[in-house]
Amino acid sequence: MKEKAILSSYFLAEFGRTMYFVVITWVLFDITQDPFYTGLLVSIGFVPGLLLNLLFGVVVDRFNRKTLAIIANLASSIALIYLVSIQLFHFLNVIQIFLVHMVLQVTGSLLRPSVQALVAEIFPRKQLPKIYSQAGASGIVGGLAGALVGGLLIATTSELIAFLVPLTAFLFATLTISLIAYTQQEKKEIKTSLLEDLKGGFTYLHGNQLLILLFVMMFIGQLVFHTSVGFLSAYTREFLQQTATIYGFLDATISTGGAVAGILGSWWWVKNKFKLHLRAFFIVGAGLLFCSLTTNILIAFIGFFLIGLGTTWIRILLQSVQQMATDSNYHGRMASFRMLCNQGSVVISGPILGWVASTWGSQFVYLSLVIPVGLGILCSLPLMKNAKFLEITIHNS
Repeated sequence: MKEKAILSSYFLAEFGRTMYFVVITWVLFDITQDPFYTGLLVSIGFVPGLLLNLLFGVVVDRFNRKTLAIIANLASSIALIYLVSIQLFHFLNVIQIFLVHMVLQVTGSLLRPSVQALVAEIFPRKQLPKIYSQAGASGIVGGLAGALVGGLLIATTSELIAFLVPLTAFLFATLTISLIAYTQQEKKEIKTSLLEDLKGGFTYLHGNQLLILLFVMMFIGQLVFHTSVGFLSAYTREFLQQTATIYGFLDATISTGGAVAGILGSWWWVKNKFKLHLRAFFIVGAGLLFCSLTTNILIAFIGFFLIGLGTTWIRILLQSVQQMATDSNYHGRMASFRMLCNQGSVVISGPILGWVASTWGSQFVYLSLVIPVGLGILCSLPLMKNAKFLEITIHNS
């Protein structure tokens, strides 16, 4: 029951979040006709969550993780209700889009560490790679469905209807999490302040070389994934010169690659062991080159599939390694530190890549992402020599 509830909540939350993002980026580009604003949306949307991530990590380690996940989903639902209301009365503009997007990114910054820490608490350690892989696959399938439905609804109905569907998904995700049987583990009486807990988290991270290396790998994987999705609407219109339906299918193709990666996550781990991230980076690099060097739609679909496949193996499997390598008292803080790194990369790169897209074209955004992927390949080498990483990846394969 717990496993089904977790998988269902991942599916519904990612369905709603992905469909919302597909619709909102298309609407934003339709209003502005400038890909710079797409990059700005991706970047600015993460700023509030970036500032609150450190606080959320401490909160997740202190309070009931199930309750926090429910609050995050309810807040997402309220943001969508507001968006539907202003769209209904034709008040939707660029500022409103940015404000709602920032709220949804903040709720996501609370939801992810809450659910990840909840999973680490209610399942045995040996089951975590399997659970995280299945949950990742479930979320990606939800994203796949959300991208398809979002693209089709944009092309065939109104934006209002397209916003109502993810709202419904968020409400059902809230209900699903509330059904999980969960008793919070007893913790020692907390006598330290939030600031002291935060400092303790940084001290723990500073003394853990494995976590630092993992954060670098996931930082790059997240940067490539979010940028690929964020600029896809402009890429589809400008470079491929295709419709909203093709945009939806391309977004769904990234999710399909991710779903396949989730399903085959355990196999990839067993097959590649301590090289699982290195080989995934080569797959991502190939996908980026396919997308940036030709307008052939078939090759573009293959490229985006490879991007989804490789980035998911990097993000999900290394996240499993991170959770297994982290003391249970620090799960929330380490998850939030990881998100701080991931979102920070998007905040910094978003406006820069938006300028690249506006100046030279959206295809050059994908070509420029080959650079951090190359850095990821170089940084993979010291990770493969880390004793604890070798122990986790080999002994749990």
